[in-house]
Amino acid sequence: MTEQLDTSSEALPAATNVSRRNLLLGAGAIAGAAAGAGLLTNPASAASAPKRITLPTVSPRPEVLGAAIPGLTYVSIDAQQFFGSGNEGRIYQDITGTQPFTYPGRIWAGLHLPAGSVVYQLNVGYQGQPIAEISKRLVTQPNPATPPTQVFQKTLLAGPGGPFSSTENLATPVTIEANASYNVSFFCSTGQSVFNVTIGYLPPTQSFVPLPAAVTPRIFDSRGGPKFAINEEKTVDLGIPGARTAIINLTVTETVGAGFVAVFPADVTYPGNSSINWSGPNQDIANGVIVRVDSAGKIKVRASNSTHVVIDRIGYMI
Repeated sequence: MTEQLDTSSEALPAATNVSRRNLLLGAGAIAGAAAGAGLLTNPASAASAPKRITLPTVSPRPEVLGAAIPGLTYVSIDAQQFFGSGNEGRIYQDITGTQPFTYPGRIWAGLHLPAGSVVYQLNVGYQGQPIAEISKRLVTQPNPATPPTQVFQKTLLAGPGGPFSSTENLATPVTIEANASYNVSFFCSTGQSVFNVTIGYLPPTQSFVPLPAAVTPRIFDSRGGPKFAINEEKTVDLGIPGARTAIINLTVTETVGAGFVAVFPADVTYPGNSSINWSGPNQDIANGVIVRVDSAGKIKVRASNSTHVVIDRIGYMI
């Protein structure tokens, strides 16, 4: 394979007028394991399976790159990670990225995602109008061997000259299978190159980690102070930084009137959910709840009416 390094900017035109594409993106998903457990009390949080992600309608306004889909994880591939096909090699430039050494041609990079992941979105920075592709190669090959099978292909939005970016949603999401490896490629005609790409995917089913026996389950008990006031919110550190969701036992006691308590991630505003409900004064009610936590392992607790709240940890998901 021939490797050509060129730091000049003559091969492709310089940036003139950057115009970008706007996508209105739908809601993300929460892992299927949580919904399958049957403990979710927030209908909005119950949308968990990959098939429930609704792909948004593309806006024709070429203004900005589409926003990230909530609930997806993103991995990036820089221009330096792409290589040319066969003996064609590539040309890498700091400004314009990677292009085939000979036009037309393809540039390739491995797509390293865990089995069970589902790819929903590509965000690509490029010049011209390359064709984006995802292919898979089976681990068990026949004899003679077969080339990679293309599982996604889309011609990107034409750039106006100079660097351009666009977001592509996969009409048929790509599921990463355990018996195959995957790559991302771009077919480039004259003057076309790619300088980076980010892949938005839903990770595989989360793994449950039970709370160690030596750790005290009770993490919050308002009975050591005043009751929650009407619509009062408090932040609770569950002590599980790095976890994605927490499994807790939520209890209300010494209730006033009727009302509910909601738990939700500490990094969002109240989303309108209810995690436990009571119908009269002086009730004692408990409920199992699965809730997403922020990156520090914290949640918020909101009470619609005056009550004491007790939270016991059961475990978490990573």
